[in-house]
Amino acid sequence: MQSLKAVIFDLDDTLYQEVEYVKSGFLHVSRFLSEETSLNKDYVFEQFLQLFQKDKNEVFKRFLDVHSLQSSQLETQMIYEYRFHLPLLTLAPENVELLEWLREKGMYIGIITDGRPEGQRNKIEALLLNKYCDHIIVTDELGGIEFRKPNDAAFIKMLRHFNIKPEESIYIGDNPAKDFVAGNKLGMHTIMLKNEKSIHPQIVEDSSFHAKISVLDLYELKHIVESW
Repeated sequence: MQSLKAVIFDLDDTLYQEVEYVKSGFLHVSRFLSEETSLNKDYVFEQFLQLFQKDKNEVFKRFLDVHSLQSSQLETQMIYEYRFHLPLLTLAPENVELLEWLREKGMYIGIITDGRPEGQRNKIEALLLNKYCDHIIVTDELGGIEFRKPNDAAFIKMLRHFNIKPEESIYIGDNPAKDFVAGNKLGMHTIMLKNEKSIHPQIVEDSSFHAKISVLDLYELKHIVESW
């Protein structure tokens, strides 16, 4: 088998649990809203969580509607505060250990992640991922949302940056609806992290979207790398 030279990760629900970012954003916005209204921040936070658990869409709008605080300006401010806040996030110790181990093995480490650049870059900063990663691509920064996965532009750009062949790399993510399409097409090794806490469903009807390998946790990646 071709020697492995790079391990490239998705970010949300792969290197950390995205629900923790959601909670961090809700906490930040609840503090903001408590300053703008007479509502208690702890009450607001719990209401956000309850609304999110029922339906992940338009949480702030629904909250304002329930409390007769309909205001497009206030909703816009809440969304802005959420998107631009510096989140309270930390990498799990086992993920830090894995990243350090990959560096010791001489592997290139990369990240390809979708999402608004301001939010993704704040997550990356909070998680201290620049400390471990050689190259990070936020797909929107390539020219807009059309560059998000399953578009293969970021994958090609990452392989060229490392000057490696597709078969010399692994891409690991959590979302079979988009994460593995480009990697499979290009000939990369693809691995899906089974994540019961993932915000996105991990079941898709089209089997061509599936990763070539599935793992229960990132620690299994060490065994795969060693076996190659």
